[in-house]
Amino acid sequence: MNTTPTPEEAEGALRDVHRRRGQSAAAAGWPWWAWIVTGVLIAALGVLADRYPEFTRTYGTTIAILLLLVAMASNTRWGGALLRRPVRPRIQPDTSALMWSALILALLIGGTALAGALGVPHVLLWGGLFIGVLLAAAGPWWQRRVLIRAA
Repeated sequence: MNTTPTPEEAEGALRDVHRRRGQSAAAAGWPWWAWIVTGVLIAALGVLADRYPEFTRTYGTTIAILLLLVAMASNTRWGGALLRRPVRPRIQPDTSALMWSALILALLIGGTALAGALGVPHVLLWGGLFIGVLLAAAGPWWQRRVLIRAA
């Protein structure tokens, strides 16, 4: 009995592993339309916050809490099943990635605070539009990249 696979069998096995890795990454991710809807909602929230500040004062906290609850629920088994995300790979946090994320977040918050202090007009409008377009355009690509690396 020969236990050494032939080159064709080894190539087929590697192709199957690659295909299954892509399938599990696709099953764990959000669909492309969810990224677009999220981007549109963030952009709309930025426009509303700029054009109608009283709306943000009245409903801003409620909207933020609802979005946070949806994000938290999507990371649980129950919430994942409810939102039709059957699997989710465990992604080990990388310290360098966390440091870069913290630096970028600090720069965004600092830039927004500086622009607000300098009286730059329509900061919330442009910030919401930028983040919304970024989510809609780059979200699916980034998600696929992270999930394939984790799978």
